Amino acid sequence: MVTILLCDDDLMNRKVASKILVKEGFYILEAQNGQEALDILKKNRVDLILMDLMMPVMDGFEATKRIKNDDELRAIPLIIISALCDQEAVIKGLEIGADEYLAKPFDLMDFRLKIKNTLLRFYGV
Repeated sequence: MVTILLCDDDLMNRKVASKILVKEGFYILEAQNGQEALDILKKNRVDLILMDLMMPVMDGFEATKRIKNDDELRAIPLIIISALCDQEAVIKGLEIGADEYLAKPFDLMDFRLKIKNTLLRFYGV
């Protein structure tokens, strides 16, 4: 089963995304900030990371940088999902290693397709 780490500080965002992803057959781990995400990644095998940007403790930019600079974690595909959708945020997210960028509120079909296409590109799944 494909495991997805969903990192977002907003409980409702996590609930909505988790419900969609579980329906698609994925196993979901949840983190409320970048530091929690890093802690989860140390202990669990994860196939895909969905990362919000604006969070307390450690934001998604910093968490993404740390993940993509870690030899053991950098190969995990990461999709940023954020309400920050100006060109500067998108470019910065992609420059630090995100594989995709999805603006909130996301379109359900776009959300599903980006996840499925990312998994297909990385794992052939």
